[in-house]
Amino acid sequence: MPSRLKRCMKCKQYTIAEDKCNFCGASLEKIAPPRFSLEDKYQQFRIPYFKEKMKNKFNILD
Repeated sequence: MPSRLKRCMKCKQYTIAEDKCNFCGASLEKIAPPRFSLEDKYQQFRIPYFKEKMKNKFNILD
């Protein structure tokens, strides 16, 4: 029984098939998000990225 949602690498359609895409027959990739951890290893990269993104989106001046 399929348990995880997967995405086709070729046509980008989502499916719960186990081995091949139902639409085009290409291979599938898992799309599960990373697990939450209080000891975030990538915080030093993620926070400055989103600060810059929000600054550009809303034209915030420092």
